[in-house]
Amino acid sequence: MASFQDRVKSLVKNRYSWMLMLTLVSLIGFLAENVWSYLATGFIGNRGFILPFLFVYGLGILIIYLILGTPTTKRLPLYILCVYGVITALQIGYGYAVEAIFGFRPWDMSEMYLSVTPYASMVTSLGFAGLISLFMNVIFTPTFEWFDKISKNALIRVIGVVLLLGMVADYVVGLIQSSNAGERFFLWSLDLNMYDIVNPHEVRQYVGMFFVWGVLGWCVETLYISWMNKKWTNRGFLYAPFCPIYGFGEFIGYKLLLLLPHNYFLYFFVGMIFCTILELVVAKYMIWKTGYLWWDYTNRPFNYKGILCLESTIAWGVYAVIEFWFLHDGSMWLLGQVPDIIMPLILTGLIIYSFGDLAYTLRNVKTKGMEAEENNILKFR
Repeated sequence: MASFQDRVKSLVKNRYSWMLMLTLVSLIGFLAENVWSYLATGFIGNRGFILPFLFVYGLGILIIYLILGTPTTKRLPLYILCVYGVITALQIGYGYAVEAIFGFRPWDMSEMYLSVTPYASMVTSLGFAGLISLFMNVIFTPTFEWFDKISKNALIRVIGVVLLLGMVADYVVGLIQSSNAGERFFLWSLDLNMYDIVNPHEVRQYVGMFFVWGVLGWCVETLYISWMNKKWTNRGFLYAPFCPIYGFGEFIGYKLLLLLPHNYFLYFFVGMIFCTILELVVAKYMIWKTGYLWWDYTNRPFNYKGILCLESTIAWGVYAVIEFWFLHDGSMWLLGQVPDIIMPLILTGLIIYSFGDLAYTLRNVKTKGMEAEENNILKFR
């Protein structure tokens, strides 16, 4: 593990790569805060600055890297606790410093559960710590290596310098503007509640169900295939225990079944046809994007190119009936038990992490390929 001095030397040596990393994390912070704001209130806005960057997020990642470095999977739990302490200290210190110097509160968490001060709560700090730790464990190193590669280009270096200077200037201007107004600087804001199609309460339900069924699908597939293999077999394409195809299938399929008369057999056949088509489309996409098929039904009777088989098609129909009649309402009730003040934070974290997980996984597939399972479930095309 590199020492603090080694990390400082690396920072100086790879300064252009760090400029790009600071820009990326600052952009992610801006997007994350707006996703959270929309899910919580229906509003999005400039978050106190002119440019779509929140520079404090980039600085936070830089400080955590210098203090703690990057974690291994084995020591990830301890790393999360350490990040939690650092994040809480940074939030409180930064918040009070801005209030003392510029005369306004950059944010207020007084009404959050388990708030420590107006600038930190145990809930949000733990959420930040978990996301940052996963980012540092999964995404940071390959992304930094890519930045290091492209930053050898003179034009990229100029872009990195310009972006960093622009973020710093925007940060200073935003603080001054907020200081003059006595509150966070509002350049623009948009109330998305006016559009019924993107009502935040319904979106929270849909996004929540997407993740619930993505995890449930991963559990079902992993347990079934592990039983078939007589050993543990992770069926997820992503790093996380999550299968997006089940999340999309539940959302689209449930909306489709709502249009039909209430009839078990009708739900069975429509669900069977819809899910089979979805399975075919996803398989073709995976082959095109990665060169691999994530399942293989070649040895199953009545199969189509190893992508579809009669057994799985019938299973989709059974799943559709079970989900619509027995599991959907229970899942919605379970989501409803999560307090409204916490749900947007959870969903925002899951959304941001999922995009990072997907980028990391696709990069690994492109550079390293995939290792096929012994029973040929994963097949090269």
